[in-house]
Amino acid sequence: MISVNEAVANYIAAWNETDAAKRRAIIARTWSEDGGYLDSHREGTGHDAIDAMIGATQDHFSGYRFRLASGIEAHHGRVRFSWTAGGTVEAPLFFAGTDFATIAPDGRFTMVTGFTDAMPNLG
Repeated sequence: MISVNEAVANYIAAWNETDAAKRRAIIARTWSEDGGYLDSHREGTGHDAIDAMIGATQDHFSGYRFRLASGIEAHHGRVRFSWTAGGTVEAPLFFAGTDFATIAPDGRFTMVTGFTDAMPNLG
């Protein structure tokens, strides 16, 4: 059983981990086996699909690091938190979002739905 804070910390760590084996281990600690992720640009269900989705995002936005940008609000098996990425010399485009997740009894995420709050116009 992991706490909500651990699940969110693991989630941010998964998006930042570029070593595939380490990222896969973090994903297993963060999502249930049939857990999923969905936003307006990407989706995946199961550890393999989530890993591939995060890896593809890292390839596309090389050098970007995600950071928790809000408190973590949780109740009734659900959690909400906001994040930022970029806005640095190495990763100049600034992104921000808010994610909502449902939580399994063991504390891992069953589904994360992401919403982008700030995104540059990429043409």
